[in-house]
Amino acid sequence: MNFTIRKAHNNDINNILNILSPYVKQGILLPRNTDDIANNLSTFSVAVTPKKLIGVISFYKYNNKLYEIRSLAVDGRYHHHGVGKHLVEYAINDIVQQSKEAIIFCLTYNPVFFKKTGFLEVGKNTLPHKIWKDCQYCKHRDNCTETAMIYKADIKV
Repeated sequence: MNFTIRKAHNNDINNILNILSPYVKQGILLPRNTDDIANNLSTFSVAVTPKKLIGVISFYKYNNKLYEIRSLAVDGRYHHHGVGKHLVEYAINDIVQQSKEAIIFCLTYNPVFFKKTGFLEVGKNTLPHKIWKDCQYCKHRDNCTETAMIYKADIKV
């Protein structure tokens, strides 16, 4: 399958929302809105075919060393084609260019996928920045089944 990954542009915002929407409705991702995406566009990357946007990823910078991979979504018609894996790799490279000593983490309902991209499971209590920033607004906050994971660059899969 032919696709490329690039930094998101202003004209991608509505397509990004469309890609995220089914996952938000399922409670898998936290909601994002047009202003939020526009104000953080530099942290978004997209996967595109010659005809359409098929995937998205972003990250959040907590401080100069702590970054979260977030808003990873791929159009369901393009699952199992490596789009998600390439988006994660692209975001990691983007983060590492900003900080060689970056600690990169995610919270996920799909730890098997993230293990394949070099993440290891950790306790949620190791991520207090995340808990205070986003978890307080999540509908699953009192019964969270997400897995906390940290990226380890030296893992070879």
